[in-house]
Amino acid sequence: MTIFLIRRWLPPTCLAALIVVVWALPYSPDCDSLAWGDDPAIARVDSECILLSHYTQWLRIIEAVIDNTEQGLIMDCHAGSDYQRRFNDRVNLYGPETMALADSIRDSVLNQRAVAAGYAPSREEVSAGLEEHRLSWERLNDMIQLVKLAQNRDLAGFTKLAAETKNPHIFASLEYWTPAEFMESLEQNDWRELEQMRRDNDAYVDFFARSFGRERYWQEILPAKLSREMAISRLEEAVLEAGLDGPHAEAPRLAWLDYLQQALKGVNVEVTQAAPTGVSADRALAYLDEVLRDKQDELGGEREVTGQWENSQGTTSPPCPDSK
Repeated sequence: MTIFLIRRWLPPTCLAALIVVVWALPYSPDCDSLAWGDDPAIARVDSECILLSHYTQWLRIIEAVIDNTEQGLIMDCHAGSDYQRRFNDRVNLYGPETMALADSIRDSVLNQRAVAAGYAPSREEVSAGLEEHRLSWERLNDMIQLVKLAQNRDLAGFTKLAAETKNPHIFASLEYWTPAEFMESLEQNDWRELEQMRRDNDAYVDFFARSFGRERYWQEILPAKLSREMAISRLEEAVLEAGLDGPHAEAPRLAWLDYLQQALKGVNVEVTQAAPTGVSADRALAYLDEVLRDKQDELGGEREVTGQWENSQGTTSPPCPDSK
């Protein structure tokens, strides 16, 4: 009946114009309609819904950093631990939940921009990244065993495992060192730190396996995470390359931080009924603004971070607590 009335009272040209206007309206998914099941949408960022699994990924990372900080396992955070102090201050001020929402918002904004710019990875690229992810933990286990064998001075066992492992870093090392020389270089490493990394990863995977199912974690959640990371990384590379010819040529990282700041300006964030209690879009955006201004001041004054430039998540190598 409605369609009949529209056709009855509107001339064909007006009807065509109406259709064009309707199709031109910005797409805004009803994320509340997805707020059910074991992986509800907890927020809408412009035209993308943030699922609980995306938010939970960041929450688990932040909780692991907090736990490792409390255990004294965070490595080399630039004597004086100013990074750690700021991280702790932000945990106390905003809370891990708001920080996790903030990181999810940033990922969503950048991913939407990256996809729009044509930087989304292909299915084959994501599959290759997924396989690399699986292999990385096998390689970590091999490295732990090699360090233990080195400390026990078991050259025969060390040589055998070094020849069998799929770790490319080990292959590269053996191109320049004999097994005995390589073993000696590893004797001073602390295998307990590597063990902690493995335990953290196992706990991370186990949590998602319990919450969403192991099969879904490997087939849906992790591939989506890898796809976002690859797209955002390509967007960052493009911004950094363009920054070489701009006002931040001497410090291209500032060009990336400026890009982040502009991308987050005016972003529309709405939490859904399924959002965790206590999370606030306004506070999450305030957190992102504070961290970005902090990074801009830091790089504007120092130009370069000792060791290497900060990466897209704001970390240096090795990672420090305020990795957001």
